[in-house]
Amino acid sequence: MSWFSSSSSGPNIHPVQLAFSDPNNLYGPLTKDDLSWNCGGGINTETQTWYATMPSGAIVMCQIIHSAVGLFWPNIQVTFRYANPKTNTNVWKSVTVTNFKVAPSDKLDKRSCKSDQITVTVDPATPNKYQIQAKYDDEVQISLEYDQLCPGFKLGAGPKGGMTYFGQLSPKPTPAGDAPDYAAGGDGYCVHRILPRCAVSGIVRVGGDVLDLAGSRGVFIHAIQGLRPNLLAAKWNFCNFQTVAPKDGNDDDAVSLILMEFTTPPGYGSKVVTVGSVVVGDKLVCVSAGGSGVVGGAQAQHLDAVVDAETGYAAPGAIKFSWEGARLEDGKPAGGSDSKVHATVQYDLVTDKAKYDTRGLVEKVDVLGQIPYLIRKFVNYAAGTKPYIYTWLNPTKASITLGSGSETKTLDVDGCAFVEASFISE
Repeated sequence: MSWFSSSSSGPNIHPVQLAFSDPNNLYGPLTKDDLSWNCGGGINTETQTWYATMPSGAIVMCQIIHSAVGLFWPNIQVTFRYANPKTNTNVWKSVTVTNFKVAPSDKLDKRSCKSDQITVTVDPATPNKYQIQAKYDDEVQISLEYDQLCPGFKLGAGPKGGMTYFGQLSPKPTPAGDAPDYAAGGDGYCVHRILPRCAVSGIVRVGGDVLDLAGSRGVFIHAIQGLRPNLLAAKWNFCNFQTVAPKDGNDDDAVSLILMEFTTPPGYGSKVVTVGSVVVGDKLVCVSAGGSGVVGGAQAQHLDAVVDAETGYAAPGAIKFSWEGARLEDGKPAGGSDSKVHATVQYDLVTDKAKYDTRGLVEKVDVLGQIPYLIRKFVNYAAGTKPYIYTWLNPTKASITLGSGSETKTLDVDGCAFVEASFISE
């Protein structure tokens, strides 16, 4: 496998949405191996991230980052964010993890991990439940539980499900069994596995405040980038829309909309890869794919772009996320020409164009300041670039249409959207 150059001939990017192009077979069930830590070698960045949207509209994020760079010992970080727009609170922590171990006992598998700073436990007897205990420092500690409310997914079933491969495809046959095929791309791969709707409970201590997360709703994302970050993507977009505390107990308002999108740099064809999901009534009703080679499907759009003088990037003045796909019932297409799902989240961001002041801005993150030193050295050679992540948290509306024609059902729901727009390179 080549980690430092792309293949010289033939197609060098194989987007997952083209590998699984049948719109009725986009849903891929998650296996135990999909949710297990891989801890791959070479240049490999693996993350497990838990988001929780609170009834107040605040958000809590916990992320474990396992970064490998060649023969060097892996760098492992655990990060934390608490943002509450109503109180103008934004707390960020990033701590180096020591004594990290997966499958920390004979009774636990590789979905669980333990270190001096954080312990994540998935009991094989209750595999739909994550228990997270972490102490970042004397100011921030968390004790949380995530319970799946609907099935998780990857785009497409089987060992290659969810996988976008870079470089020449391996001529070797796909391995038998459930184990993910991490070796099929000559240059590397990218994959996302998502639990789109979880009930969250527990507490978070921030300074002298203890936050009760009872009634919160969350998402869990297991992602792996088996390629240098600046070679894999030039841009990223992410939307996590959740409703919390359904009005009048109406389950139709129990909505989750998740979208993850990246655009490869020119060396890999400037291709767009988009994966998304729609949950209604705490049921997974759609897995959506979009990007290069797909008409419709899932899409992130930056509207009314404004040049941000601070970063030099053409940042969005407004943002729109769209989902479209076949309606699912218990993981299978509902059938019939009317069994479609459409959803949108759209709102204005800019409040002052000259200064690029935006509504709900949590932070502009200097990417190079947040990744391990050795990977930063590889990324930093891209002359004239300074990667940034814009992060917003806003109350907003989502519109969901189930079916079409005489069978149409439309929902307009209030929720909170946690949005990221990342600019790695031009």
